[in-house]
Amino acid sequence: MKPSYFRPAPALCALGLIGTAWLSAPAAAHLGGDADSVAVDSTMMRAQLRSTPMQSYQLHEITTASGTQVHEYATPQGTVFALTWQGPLPPNLRQLFGSYYARYQSAAATQTRPGMHRALIIAEPDLVVQSTGHLRAFHGRAYIPNLVPAGVTVADLP
Repeated sequence: MKPSYFRPAPALCALGLIGTAWLSAPAAAHLGGDADSVAVDSTMMRAQLRSTPMQSYQLHEITTASGTQVHEYATPQGTVFALTWQGPLPPNLRQLFGSYYARYQSAAATQTRPGMHRALIIAEPDLVVQSTGHLRAFHGRAYIPNLVPAGVTVADLP
């Protein structure tokens, strides 16, 4: 007697593959991504989003339930060129850095950080990250130098 096997309908298989791809796909939001992706960051962090138009850029403020604030800055064309964060917990940098995360991670791995206070400075031609943190006090800034709009000074971003 031959064993009988369950064979799902082709449409069910296709739906399963699409669902798996959707769940495993990275979020579109990231440093260097478009401004519309900021809403994805807000949703992923389960946070409130407030956007404010500035003279040379758009400021998107994301506040998490824990009190961490992330500011994402987009050019007038809609590209996220910088972000800052501060709060009692660090944000998900993998989410915020997107395609720049691997570069960040490898550069950060080469730096030693003795003691309780953690400071990290990465200054590459296409990515700058400045981060400090200790228990309940994390601060940082990351930006892509060639995307910063003319007349904007990253150090002056709120």
